[in-house]
Amino acid sequence: MKSYLRRMWLRAWPKLAVAVFGAILYIFAVNFAGDTKELLINVAATLIAIPVIVVTYELWNDKSHKALNKNVYRYAENEMGQAMLGIKAQMEMLLEGYCVYFDAGDVVLDDSGQGNYILRMRDETKILYDEDGTPYQRKYQVDYDGGFEADEPDIQEYDISTVFTLITDVQYLGYQISDIQFEDAVHRLDELIKNSFIMERMDDEENSVIIHLLEALNMLHSFVELHRQDLFLRTDITVRGFAWDLLKHQNVILGAIGLYRLYYREKEEGSEKMVYEQAPDEKVMINAEENSLLSVYIVNPDYYTIFSDLITEVLSCIRDWEGQMQVL
Repeated sequence: MKSYLRRMWLRAWPKLAVAVFGAILYIFAVNFAGDTKELLINVAATLIAIPVIVVTYELWNDKSHKALNKNVYRYAENEMGQAMLGIKAQMEMLLEGYCVYFDAGDVVLDDSGQGNYILRMRDETKILYDEDGTPYQRKYQVDYDGGFEADEPDIQEYDISTVFTLITDVQYLGYQISDIQFEDAVHRLDELIKNSFIMERMDDEENSVIIHLLEALNMLHSFVELHRQDLFLRTDITVRGFAWDLLKHQNVILGAIGLYRLYYREKEEGSEKMVYEQAPDEKVMINAEENSLLSVYIVNPDYYTIFSDLITEVLSCIRDWEGQMQVL
């Protein structure tokens, strides 16, 4: 509502200024006599009447198109919402690495020495099944009293120093970095911006945020594509707990396409007996390097600064858009 009134005021005030000038001219004209008086009064009446008619027409036209504008705006908001979900998911993965598959505080990473880590999920966070096969987690049960539960951070609130710190420490699986790309989100935003019918029905602040986000994503996308071969460095670190499986496989012109599923698994201590398993992710990959899917990667130290800056810029745009949504 506030945004709508501001937009109407910006459109109406030049016309109202002309009407005010006409009123001043009329007051000045009544002091004249003869033909000059009638001429000035007619000019003043015109200066008052035309802006009032135009403003009235615009208000009526705005009201008659209100339903259409609402539907168009709802469509644009939905498109932006879908784009934001994908962008935030990518940002979370870049900042959290393989821990992105779990809620905050749900897992413990034990350092067993010499670059080897053991991933363990807390019992209360494991997805279990009741007698009817319905999944549930103990921490969400009414009678559960498990103490402190960590809150999920709002990544869009991270500043550059926080992002830089996370980038220097984060670890990824080869499964995650095999298909990092922002092309889909860039294409979605680009198509939205090209649709003048939609963009004209959004205010200047919203248009500015969308354009800024597209620019920030384009820069991040270009950087990742340019440095894809050396942005992420393979390490000798191993993390025990993850496994993958190939569900479907097909050879096409582009190469080998496979449907891969990532698993988190726990075995009974001292044996190979499986005691727990869940599948946090599943996706299609082309020409996947299967021998490196569970390898651990880190960000190349040479790119800490620029990579952090680009990610922070995208997060800033997400924060600005959500701020716009809260105003409405």
